[in-house]
Amino acid sequence: MTDIRPYPLSNLHEASGDHHDALSALLDDDTMYRITSLIDRESFPATGLPSGTWAGARMLEVGAGAGSVAQKMRYLVGETGRVVALDLHPAIEPDGNLDVVRLDLLSDEPLPEGPFHLIHARLTLGHLPPRKAITARLAERLAPGGWLCLEDFRARREHIAVSGEGADVVEEFQRTVGRKVFDAHGTDPGWAPSIHGVLTGLGLTNVDTKTFSSYWGGGNAGARFLTAIHAQTYDKVLAAGMAKERLDRVPEIMADPATLIHGHEVFSVVGQRA
Repeated sequence: MTDIRPYPLSNLHEASGDHHDALSALLDDDTMYRITSLIDRESFPATGLPSGTWAGARMLEVGAGAGSVAQKMRYLVGETGRVVALDLHPAIEPDGNLDVVRLDLLSDEPLPEGPFHLIHARLTLGHLPPRKAITARLAERLAPGGWLCLEDFRARREHIAVSGEGADVVEEFQRTVGRKVFDAHGTDPGWAPSIHGVLTGLGLTNVDTKTFSSYWGGGNAGARFLTAIHAQTYDKVLAAGMAKERLDRVPEIMADPATLIHGHEVFSVVGQRA
């Protein structure tokens, strides 16, 4: 088991629930559209599943967090399918066709036994330095014809503020937390655009990259996500040099309807095992 955790957030933090709720509201619709759209691909029959449905599939959700995506997967696979939710500190309970596994991806512990028809990881591998090796391990767990879907932020570090009094404060926070907290703890800001090449390099076929993004207005899901990040990294950002009086203003600014900032762009990349 690895003793040092490079990732500066934890499901055990009191703001974790707000963090996961905001991410679910912000990203789940796009994620599930991406997953369900795979059944329309000409190559989908290679999974061996009934055409046009995920019913009966085995799915693995990596970095499941509070389990919003894993719960939605349950309905896709139905009673004859199985979903495995994996996390270092799972905030979800096993139920019916849902299994929950606690596992440290930085350790040598084996991944859950496959094969899986779909493996999905969102905002997870970009924070873990051996991300390419972990991706290779995940690909090995795919069933023939199975899909690997990796989604990660290409995080903005500059030119974030759009409008609103105090938006420059939010921009300073984003820049500081990105560079001096996340990047300093092992996050690779260039991971998301590189995923396509990693999947092709592993020999996966039908590799496809799509992106989606939005503006985050005061009080909306993106703003709530940023506020939860603020709560979880406050001490680290303060230690990194951001003035306390400015740092303390971030939640109020992000609750102001007049605030508008550029949200992070999400890269959604899929590849299929031959």
